[in-house]
Amino acid sequence: MMEFSVIARTFERMEKTKKRLELTDILVELFKNIPQEIVSNVVYLLQGIIRPQFEGVELGIAERLAIKAISKSSGLTIKKIEDDYNKGGDLGETASNMLKQKHKQHFPQKQLHLKKFMKLYSKLQI
Repeated sequence: MMEFSVIARTFERMEKTKKRLELTDILVELFKNIPQEIVSNVVYLLQGIIRPQFEGVELGIAERLAIKAISKSSGLTIKKIEDDYNKGGDLGETASNMLKQKHKQHFPQKQLHLKKFMKLYSKLQI
């Protein structure tokens, strides 16, 4: 079973480069190490979707709702989140920035497997 953190780290590496050959190398490395039964899930995530296009499944999470969710999970004000978002223009980066500022909480950490992530993520569909 593959941990979701492997996918997340791969995406982080991909975001740090603009070089096509380097991106290709990163993806080759990923695909060499993923189990055959989850290849389609990884391909969907790379495309920013959770199911094939023909199924018509969309998340439909509005920007405003995402900002509220970031606020609740980080404990920071909506204004602070909006300011960071307006400055950078990338809600994913804003979420990352805000969660880094979050007070450390002591919850036991569990490894998240890709199959579990996909199951939970697909429940968000609207």
